[in-house]
Amino acid sequence: MTYTARICAVTTALLWSQMAQAELWHRFTIPDFRAVSLAYDAEVCGIWVANEGPEIILMNTGGSEILRFDSGMRSVRSLTVDGDGLLLANGWGDFKRVTRTGRPIDEEFQLSVSLYDTEGLHRDADGSFLVVEDDPSRLLRIAPDGSVIMELFGDRFNPPMVEPQGVTRDPYSGNILVVDDNEGLNSLFELAPDGRVLSVSPLSAYGRDAEGVALQPETGVLFVGFDSGRALAIFDWMPTENTIETPLARGPDCALS
Repeated sequence: MTYTARICAVTTALLWSQMAQAELWHRFTIPDFRAVSLAYDAEVCGIWVANEGPEIILMNTGGSEILRFDSGMRSVRSLTVDGDGLLLANGWGDFKRVTRTGRPIDEEFQLSVSLYDTEGLHRDADGSFLVVEDDPSRLLRIAPDGSVIMELFGDRFNPPMVEPQGVTRDPYSGNILVVDDNEGLNSLFELAPDGRVLSVSPLSAYGRDAEGVALQPETGVLFVGFDSGRALAIFDWMPTENTIETPLARGPDCALS
């Protein structure tokens, strides 16, 4: 190991030692499974998966496939549950709504002129959208009419979140969860609604290149997809702290795990 590499390794180790980490317990990993975007759906008690191709997969919370369909898009980079169906994004500024069986609800459109490189997408309880982009590194909240409500730059966080890829939110604690890939810290960032960093948990022991994240809030089961690592890791997770007083709307109960 070179002198520079040793300095970097020591610096990284010191950084990890100074950061709070979430309570995260690894359950199991599904290998050879590429998942670049994940979304929990309480209506069907399942996890929607996009693999950066045209297909969308629905699996149960135990990791077994339920169905799959062709989205009609050349590539799906991120997705979220939106009303009676799904909202899909190709990562190039185009969005599309489909039913849970893949039937188009509308033509491709722009959710916001401010969005282009959409890596992660989550429809929040109030109807707005949490969005992460990695060029530049941003966490945004977009109103249903496309206006920008919040814009935070990840490289200004402490520690920096330089390659955010997936985003979700815990309706009980109010905390926002973002995964940062291998060009960043390959970690799970837990953030307060205003972007304050609550914890950063390393994920390299479970996979390479974290890309997607979803949470089943009733059980605290967390799903993390790894792109180049081609794996889907499943964890038990607990929030570091609660940042809201009243839980958000979360849909019907679904306590299967």
